[in-house]
Amino acid sequence: MITLPSLLRKGAVVAIAAAVILPAVARAREHPLLARAAYVPNDSGVAAAAADAGWAAVQWELNGPFGINAPEAWSQASRLGGSGGRGVTIAVLDSGVAYARRGLFRRSPDLAPARFVHGYDFVDDDPYPNDEYGHGTFIANTIAATANNAYGTVGVAYRAKIMPIRVLDFEGRGFPSTIARAIRYAVRNGADVINLSLELYDGPPLAPKPRSVTASRSVRSALSAARRAGVVVVSAAGNSSDPNVPAKRYDTLAINVGGSTEHGCLGDYSNHGPGLDLVAPGGGADADIAEDVRCQPTLPAGRDISGVSFRAESPTRFEILPRFRGTSTAAPHVSGVVALVLSSRVVGASPTPGEVERHLEKAARDLGAPGPDRYYGAGLVDATAATAQTPPALIPSG
Repeated sequence: MITLPSLLRKGAVVAIAAAVILPAVARAREHPLLARAAYVPNDSGVAAAAADAGWAAVQWELNGPFGINAPEAWSQASRLGGSGGRGVTIAVLDSGVAYARRGLFRRSPDLAPARFVHGYDFVDDDPYPNDEYGHGTFIANTIAATANNAYGTVGVAYRAKIMPIRVLDFEGRGFPSTIARAIRYAVRNGADVINLSLELYDGPPLAPKPRSVTASRSVRSALSAARRAGVVVVSAAGNSSDPNVPAKRYDTLAINVGGSTEHGCLGDYSNHGPGLDLVAPGGGADADIAEDVRCQPTLPAGRDISGVSFRAESPTRFEILPRFRGTSTAAPHVSGVVALVLSSRVVGASPTPGEVERHLEKAARDLGAPGPDRYYGAGLVDATAATAQTPPALIPSG
């Protein structure tokens, strides 16, 4: 369990937006029926191939009833020349990424060396953003884990490039000023998308107030610069169940993403409010939303999100970690879909961040009350609808 006191220092602190870490993996289910038009890679879903497992059994968030509908999107994007997000660079601002062998560090086996562009370590102030915590590697693999390599999981944008940028230390802590500098670095160095699986804790150590990172003035200034430069920023909404975060007045700075569950409900951890744009799979238990009959808060929680990374105490041992839930795991699913949209050019050759956001919202799967609402924003991100050349105006919740 991540405890707040271990993450706090004087003043504002940024921490990973993951609510709970669990030690056990849910039993793999039978493979669901996949559409004929879908691309079905051979990734094992486990560290070593097993006959009764595979990515489709483990990654409910990609192809389950309330997943992002990825397999058909992969085929559509490929037909449009954007196979797996090819040609798009996504900056992961996090605890670093296991991007290379260096000293005691190792590269993630689900991310080839050619998949990385140069990044930076803003914690140690050097050009080696190796991960010392494991969270950033998990996020990078959620976005871009290699497809069809008979190993591990599949990334939403499995051919996109990752720019690893370390802004959190070995305990998952960081500061808004560091985030702001890192955002500007990503913009200057050619990032097309920036993923922020972070949240801000502001106030005295014994009574911290969690907020979206967009609540920081220095971060907002950097986000405004990113938007002017045409860079799409995807931000986790945070995990305090706050009904007023993110604030509506900061909505235009980033695509604010809440976390949804395997049952298609808002996660009981997820912030939500007037500034929420979309939800994406974050795992965990359902929130208690009386007007949404799909929510089942009294029943066992749905599965969390699985992916390749390492435990902080064993940085050279990579494995499938089925332990992450939270808006930090929701945001990279949206970042991956953005990469598919950009590479397939369904919104044109050089869409603005606003055009990309509106496109995703139009293609989203409506959840809860009809139309946009404070629990789900425009709805659950849908990769297939988003990569269609003519996305529907609304996809019913079924």
